[in-house]
Amino acid sequence: MVQVRVLRELTSIDRAGIERFLLEQATNAPDAPFNDHLRADLRQGPRDGFVAAVGTDQGRIVGYGQASAGNTGYIVGASARVEQPDSDPDRDDDPIVTLLREVLGALPADTDVTWWTHDSPQAEAQAGRLGLVAGRRLLQMRRALPVDRDGSEDGSEDGGGSDAVPVRSFVVGQDEAAWLEANNAAFRWHAEQGGWDLATLQQREREAWFDASGFLLHERDGRLAAFCWTKVHPGDPVVGEIYVIAVHPDFHGHGLGRALTLAGLRSLHSAGATAGMLYVDAGNTTAVRLYQSLGFHTAHTDQAYVRPEGTPT
Repeated sequence: MVQVRVLRELTSIDRAGIERFLLEQATNAPDAPFNDHLRADLRQGPRDGFVAAVGTDQGRIVGYGQASAGNTGYIVGASARVEQPDSDPDRDDDPIVTLLREVLGALPADTDVTWWTHDSPQAEAQAGRLGLVAGRRLLQMRRALPVDRDGSEDGSEDGGGSDAVPVRSFVVGQDEAAWLEANNAAFRWHAEQGGWDLATLQQREREAWFDASGFLLHERDGRLAAFCWTKVHPGDPVVGEIYVIAVHPDFHGHGLGRALTLAGLRSLHSAGATAGMLYVDAGNTTAVRLYQSLGFHTAHTDQAYVRPEGTPT
């Protein structure tokens, strides 16, 4: 029988066991959504607002749920070993519902909660049982690399292209303040990417995947005008992700979104990536059209389910 422990802190033994479980889950279901926001808090130690729900069966971890504080409310996620992946989400012992119910019950009732998961009828049914309603939709978009000077696929590099703008790599210990100002101005409304502080940025800098050489900055008039932060996912094929990209609101209207996207894709290809990937809000039609014009297509869709402020647990 599965037992669930709700924890505010994790021992090193807890953390190691959870990491092994999530690695196994990623191997079996590599696209299972458990985002960097949650993983960084797990790997590097919880911050204020952290809640974990650990499901075990005869001492073996079979499920894990987590909440971490975001810019607005909390971000939650869950992963569970399911022997019958097509099982009925309305059953009483649905593991994802059980884990998330424990996590939600440990959070203040007067704050927003966002659960990201793949867009599916099963997830919709699970959200309904938890009293969550559909919110934002996130597209994962992909394209082959390299790109030519216009952003299309031609199998050759262009060495810069007509859209190129000068960029330089982020310098750890020097560029944090300028980046935080630009990022928070661009993502003031965003639950995950907005409201970052120095501790949040330094947390990402300590991640094993962090590479400042692929964190590209474009400056104008002595200010950080735009940036493209990239991330390489080793594997076969090697996938390069445009992790975060933004233009400071003061510099809109100069074509910097397109230019920085191309700069990021070229940087990723130079790092060995043969496919490019990014996430974008489905409702951001301007950005979606831009990425489509650069050869991206939608690979899959993630759905946010939210608990509005004040909803009883």
